[in-house]
Amino acid sequence: MKLVVFGASGKTGILLVYQALEKGHEVTAFARKPESVTIRHDRLRVLQGDILQYYQVRAAVEGCDAVLSTLGVYSRKPTTVLSEGTSNITRAMKECGVKRLICMSSAGILGNDAGFLFGKILIPMFLNEEFKDKKRQLQVIRGSGLEWVVIRPSSLTDSPKTGKYQVTDGPPAYKKVPRADVADFMLKLLTDKKYDQKTPAVAGY
Repeated sequence: MKLVVFGASGKTGILLVYQALEKGHEVTAFARKPESVTIRHDRLRVLQGDILQYYQVRAAVEGCDAVLSTLGVYSRKPTTVLSEGTSNITRAMKECGVKRLICMSSAGILGNDAGFLFGKILIPMFLNEEFKDKKRQLQVIRGSGLEWVVIRPSSLTDSPKTGKYQVTDGPPAYKKVPRADVADFMLKLLTDKKYDQKTPAVAGY
């Protein structure tokens, strides 16, 4: 498949790019700083762009079969980067006839799915504005009319891929999950329609 990865230079995004190439896909890695995408491969196109610039986003989406997003924003100030950027992605997908969107968000976006420490203390104290925009992002995707899955990992680690993880409808079954397993799950969702129009949580064992 021809894939575009938004957030390709992030810790999860770069693993997603690597695993997609390993599985034989053609990948466009969309990044504000292309030098941050350190992988070199003949099936990889690194495209410099700003997620808030619609025609740059459209240029990445055009000709692709599916879109994957690991976009993240770390801000304690009000932000609309995720929701505006995702609006650009969904608009471009509809204009280009690309139907499938797999997006990584976070436990906590449903309001009651993050556990006591993360949901009741850390989000309100440190991540409130970020999560307001994550919730807006989810609403954008839900209203897009696309084939979408939004996944909700909780605490991410840099541990190696295990290939074993728990997927649940409610809160994550366990807090920690390797980013490499999140990437693995996202790639499986390209063809697995079980979770379409849903927000599954993913967690390690």
